[in-house]
Amino acid sequence: RNIGMVFQNYAIFPHLTVGDNVAFGLKNRKLEKEKIQVLTKQYLELMQIAEYAARMPNQLSGGQQQRIALARALVISPDVLLMDEPLSNLDAKLRLEMRSVIRHTQKSVGITTVYVTHDQEEAMAISDTIAVMDAGIIQHVGTPKDIYQRPKNLFVANFIGRTNIVPARIEQNTLVFPSGYRIKLEQFNQIEDQEVQCSIRPEEFVISKQGDEGIHGIVKEYSYLGLNTHYAVETQGGWMVEIVEESSLEDELKPGQKVLLQVKKDKINIFNQEGSRNLIRSEARER
Repeated sequence: RNIGMVFQNYAIFPHLTVGDNVAFGLKNRKLEKEKIQVLTKQYLELMQIAEYAARMPNQLSGGQQQRIALARALVISPDVLLMDEPLSNLDAKLRLEMRSVIRHTQKSVGITTVYVTHDQEEAMAISDTIAVMDAGIIQHVGTPKDIYQRPKNLFVANFIGRTNIVPARIEQNTLVFPSGYRIKLEQFNQIEDQEVQCSIRPEEFVISKQGDEGIHGIVKEYSYLGLNTHYAVETQGGWMVEIVEESSLEDELKPGQKVLLQVKKDKINIFNQEGSRNLIRSEARER
């Protein structure tokens, strides 16, 4: 089977130089010596580790070792490249760097790649298509945007990114929250009245300091993270929601401050009571 494999723990041969590690698969296939040298040099340069060809793996950093593993897997021109959580042993900064390297390399080489990861952000950044699995069963296959914005069920909504699950009810084509806040949505023209669960991403809440239309709440805590500020708000109904807003030059909302929460209705996701179907998706409305 012509398959390339990149392991979680690199699986580099410690007794071979960087160059010999990359050339290992080519030598096993008994290619001509000159071709082995050309291909090895090509992929060392592609992964930007050509200057380390004569070094031993233990003289390189974790990120550089992962580049060796990737070059070794690619140099044999596999039909499929399998990657098993290849970045899980790297620190945060190296993960971001290698995420970009893998994405660029995969696009430039053009090899079909199956990438296994528990890191949702990593999956979103690297993939063209994502399959979300639960207990060995595929729950949703789609583009990163489709899975994030319109997850097929509540498990997928919770698994990909952060979200707030808020109870509500559909009454006469209107979404009604326990606080009385009502959202009229055209998508409900074919949906019967029922109890539902709403998935609202932290960035889809709009905080207002005054007004009547919305969900009343009290700020419990906040975290300033530079680009964004994260708030934990306890609603009038007693449930906690996470809210993310772009940081501004104005002072942050302080714990104890009363707020009114409104929802960007275009991006809200609404599931049946069991959480098995997203009522916003077209296939659900066609049933």
